[in-house]
Amino acid sequence: MKTILAEIGMPAEACERILETHTDISSEKEEELCARLCDPQGYDGAYNELKELLQTDADGFAMLQVMLRAAEISRRKYRERGISEEIFADTMGCFSRFVREYKVCFGHYGFDRGFWTGRQLSLSLFRLGTLEFETNGAVHIPSDADLSEAALDESFAKAREFFPSVRFCCDSWLLSPVLGELLPPDSRINRFRERFEIQSVDENNDGYKFWVFQNSNIRAEDFPERTSLQRAVKRHVLAGGKIGEAFGFLKNIK
Repeated sequence: MKTILAEIGMPAEACERILETHTDISSEKEEELCARLCDPQGYDGAYNELKELLQTDADGFAMLQVMLRAAEISRRKYRERGISEEIFADTMGCFSRFVREYKVCFGHYGFDRGFWTGRQLSLSLFRLGTLEFETNGAVHIPSDADLSEAALDESFAKAREFFPSVRFCCDSWLLSPVLGELLPPDSRINRFRERFEIQSVDENNDGYKFWVFQNSNIRAEDFPERTSLQRAVKRHVLAGGKIGEAFGFLKNIK
């Protein structure tokens, strides 16, 4: 456990909480659950069962501990497939990222993304450079992603090598055409969106609130104004506008 915590850059305070956490789950049951967590078809059921078993796990550290044990099964599968330790550490770094995001939202460390991390554990999603890619072609933008041209070029090149026959797509607020009107043409967000051929727009989706303001339930009047993006979005929404999200296919990969 200490080894993987170090590999994925888990914050020291969170490491202490994880290492001191104990569950009443038997070793046999935990082993079974870990195996199912690493199975694309079994993950959802295992996660839901874990939630039932860990109802008193207020900050999610027991859930996180079990999932990190499951990650050792994932590591073995990586090695069997010849996937590098670097990609393993980068991909499993999602756990540390989610713990840090939890602190930003709630003021203390915790973990509440167990519904999502089955993708990483089951080798259905990989972090290849600055972006994440699913086996079905879906592109995800982690909160710590570097959206510079060089970083994106490198990430897409790695993805094309890793998934040589996959057509990549993205469904995100970052692809919203509205942002083209709110941000400078050469902004990193606009340059990222331009890499995709937009197929559809959902103007009523408000998922941007979590990623821009770290609060899904915040009212527009209370939007923080710490960054130029936050200020631009707040002005637009208070004036009656919407941000929404869009879906598109990647135009090309360098």
